[in-house]
Amino acid sequence: MSPTVLDSFRGDLLSTLPFTRSANAFNSIDEYIQIHRGEDLVLKIAPDVAHPVISVVFPSAVQDPCVFHCFLAAAQSLYEFRRSPWPPERSSVMSHLQGKAFSALQQRLSAPSAHLDDGVLYSIIHLMIAAGGQYDSAAVKSHLIGIRQIIVLRGGLGNTPAHQTIRGILTVIEYFNALDQYLDGSPDDLEAIPSSQLDYARHPFSPRLCKLIATLPDGFAEVALSGRISVQCIQLLSSVASWQSLINESPTTSSGSSDQTRDRLCRLFCDPRECARNAVLILLYMKRSGKPLGLEYIICIGLAICVRHLSQENRTSLFDNKLLDSMMKNIKAIKSPQPSDSEAILWLSLIVNWRTQSIHPVKKADDVLDLVITKFPGLQTWKKVSTVCQKFWWFDCLKDDLEKCWRKSFER
Repeated sequence: MSPTVLDSFRGDLLSTLPFTRSANAFNSIDEYIQIHRGEDLVLKIAPDVAHPVISVVFPSAVQDPCVFHCFLAAAQSLYEFRRSPWPPERSSVMSHLQGKAFSALQQRLSAPSAHLDDGVLYSIIHLMIAAGGQYDSAAVKSHLIGIRQIIVLRGGLGNTPAHQTIRGILTVIEYFNALDQYLDGSPDDLEAIPSSQLDYARHPFSPRLCKLIATLPDGFAEVALSGRISVQCIQLLSSVASWQSLINESPTTSSGSSDQTRDRLCRLFCDPRECARNAVLILLYMKRSGKPLGLEYIICIGLAICVRHLSQENRTSLFDNKLLDSMMKNIKAIKSPQPSDSEAILWLSLIVNWRTQSIHPVKKADDVLDLVITKFPGLQTWKKVSTVCQKFWWFDCLKDDLEKCWRKSFER
């Protein structure tokens, strides 16, 4: 038995892994798995060891030496990131692992059918994570452009568990890349994130747009019918409607085979992350076009925070605080809101207030909710507030938590 960084012991199972044994490497793997065990996929869906990164990504690495070298570089980079001062320092262990990973991938890419190899995609994604942990934005950008080209060459990705996990991890990298640009953490980069024009429809709406609006709950349907949000934002809200029903299913009580459970969890790993990425892209497009502050910004900020706040990663609070600042600024900019606007802002503010306080109270999230309750009349009882919230997506698992958030704000 060998001691681990988690204050426990492990047998010799990992001795069969395709790399030279190292205590540091073992520690990074232990921590990588442990952190994902505690991570929510989205809104209280915490699958533990059934998390797709553990049940799909890790097994794929163990079975493939090239993927494993790249996976190990990613795990070690994150391990050092959590312990490094600023700027992060790369250890000799990290340099060695990264060198072996690059050599293995270079050999793998020499195959004629490399673009059809899922192992190549997994390897590049792990190297992107490793580069991100070192704040090497140039390397992340290079990997991102390369993997996009490979995906285009192969005709896109499907909905298999492997492809959904690849899409989910890639989406997180794109999300933070776009978010950093939106929050002015890095210069605007049209090569990494090409710009796109947002479309605003006028009545009468097309049949296609009407079908999208018909998938939305009443509250967001009223907002969409007003014509004040873009077609892309309506598509974003419709994408939420396609996966939100899965949240009310409990992994322990849902019927079906283990494959069906795995498929559901892989979908909840992928689809909400793509939603959050698309929300931040819309924010970036609006910023680039100079669109005035208002409801569409608030919708996209709210969805981004709801999906992507990670309870196990304290360093994401930097992004949360900046997003909350932006949300507050947009709420204050709305002078004469329509009833449908104020109801949507209330629902988003409640969800955001709960979501951002997974570890400890976040004053800025409290300030946002306090502002909404003060700014919009008719929210003085939980009965009224819960009635409004049920016009949007209502999650049974959050009912008590949302009521606690409202009561604390009302008492303040």
